[in-house]
Amino acid sequence: MQADPFKSREPEPPAGEAELIDKLVPLVEALIEKPHLTGTTYRDTHAKGHAAVRATFTVEADLPPELQVGLFAQPRTYPAWVRLSNLNPTPQADAKKDLRALSIKLMEVDGERLWQSEPGARTLDFILMNGQTFLAPNLQVFYDMEMAILKGGLSVPLFFLTHPAVFLTIARSEKKTANLLQTPYWSQTAYAFGDQAVQYHLQPHQSATSTLPAKASLNFLRERLREDLGRQPAAFDFMVQFQTDPVKMPIENPMVAWDPQLSPYRKVATLRLPVQTFDSPAQMQFCENLSFNPWRTLPQHRPLGGINRARLRVYPAIARFRHEKNDVVFREPTPQDPSF
Repeated sequence: MQADPFKSREPEPPAGEAELIDKLVPLVEALIEKPHLTGTTYRDTHAKGHAAVRATFTVEADLPPELQVGLFAQPRTYPAWVRLSNLNPTPQADAKKDLRALSIKLMEVDGERLWQSEPGARTLDFILMNGQTFLAPNLQVFYDMEMAILKGGLSVPLFFLTHPAVFLTIARSEKKTANLLQTPYWSQTAYAFGDQAVQYHLQPHQSATSTLPAKASLNFLRERLREDLGRQPAAFDFMVQFQTDPVKMPIENPMVAWDPQLSPYRKVATLRLPVQTFDSPAQMQFCENLSFNPWRTLPQHRPLGGINRARLRVYPAIARFRHEKNDVVFREPTPQDPSF
């Protein structure tokens, strides 16, 4: 496997983290199963998929040496899938406040992965949200929040009463969104970039000109996406933000926003969504069956921090759980798939 130049700099995980992750896996499975005893078993988050759309991801030519790392070492265009979704674990009307996700699955990527769901797969994933910060400061608080949600009743308000910063973060992050192609997205958690740490950022080329419909349909974001991509292409700048101050830009507390005034975003690639249609029944089912994991990446881009360490165990477990419940084959796409 390729060398991981950041690994020697990363502090040891806190005591008890592995045991906490062991408990988190069945907890998340229970959260998935509780509202979906019959019918489709959705994800624990990102349950409502708006679309899986075709895309290309082009690494910039003539990057300065400090940006020529891993995936970005050479200019190249990768075929990709982009899944757009709402965060809420229960599909709900698009007009409601929520976080929105944009996940990218590159294909035909060379090199060994830190984790991959099947031998020989050449996919690489990025997961971004339209809020800059994660919803909990560490893994223990996240576990406690998920446990409160599972118990229900007074457990949820009691949790937020004892964790006001989490409540305020969620309240500020959840928002109404008028257009999925006109909003910026962030990785929220940190990743290695060679021997440094970064967060990822997507900045849309499209100006934020859309407004909320006066009478929004349940799926107006998908309808607006279908209209926009049926008429013209869309694009985003894919950017990295280097950690320049470990105190003000922490790795282990993803509830702290990394201020671009401390470290500006730097473009390394362009994500392009061509004109297309995407809402056939087969492609919508494809959207539902896709699975993403930030550990499906090269060693130079290893996910950092406790939340990401938990994802290494939790994401594969819940993906298998969901696919087995839905009787769906769990596999990675290729550009040769008919859907592409």
